[in-house]
Amino acid sequence: MTGAYYAEGALSVRFYDAVTSIDSSIRGDIDFYAGLLGGPGRQVLEIGCGTGRVAIALALRGHSVLGVDLSEPMLKIARAKSRSLTLPPAAGIGFLHQDMLKLDLPMRFDLVLLPYYTFNHLRTAQQRARCLSVVARHLLDGATAVIHTPAPEHLTARRPERQKTIRLAAGLKPDDPTPRLEVTWRASELFEKEQRLTQVVEYELFSADGLSTARSTEELNLWWFADSELTASARKAGLKLERTLTGFLPEGGHERIYVLRKAA
Repeated sequence: MTGAYYAEGALSVRFYDAVTSIDSSIRGDIDFYAGLLGGPGRQVLEIGCGTGRVAIALALRGHSVLGVDLSEPMLKIARAKSRSLTLPPAAGIGFLHQDMLKLDLPMRFDLVLLPYYTFNHLRTAQQRARCLSVVARHLLDGATAVIHTPAPEHLTARRPERQKTIRLAAGLKPDDPTPRLEVTWRASELFEKEQRLTQVVEYELFSADGLSTARSTEELNLWWFADSELTASARKAGLKLERTLTGFLPEGGHERIYVLRKAA
């Protein structure tokens, strides 16, 4: 039986941090976001915060960060991770269970982030335009927003089945057996009319002695869109597209990193 990504009991939730740690598409993203903030003490809103990877890193650098996500199981992990933090003076962190299309907070932020394909969970141009209005509403005048998506041509490229083994913990000695997670991405399926990619992902957890202890088969859906759509919708929302990058590092990649600014 196939379940939803990021749902209660899904291994995509339990091992989100382990799987994202090997994803080259986010390499350098935290340094990039921190560079936009300058010195400490800034107010950051992260929409689609997941288990708090970005939010916690920015809070540890001295910023006050509010993370928002629709997945309560992911937020449980984020909150648990944040409880043991020792933050610099004036820094802070909090997490809110909320729909990004309905978000209406009383505060305004120096930086709003939609990291790691959050924006691609929106199904239609109308939803994406509404989200951009939400982003603009929560920015201070002259402040910046960043949206990270895959390049449309990369998302729509047919992907064959692939598998990855992730070692989850180091043994007491270099040759000790360790628990492992086997992740299998089945061949992707494209739905051109809807501009949707569907990816079935199988997770299987093995103990240190090689026994299978948990399995989860999940379906991930991502929707793609043209650069021109984002530019036009951002303009209507009061945001100017300042630059578009293909990666967080100088060598670039297969990404779209949109840096937008609200008029001063």
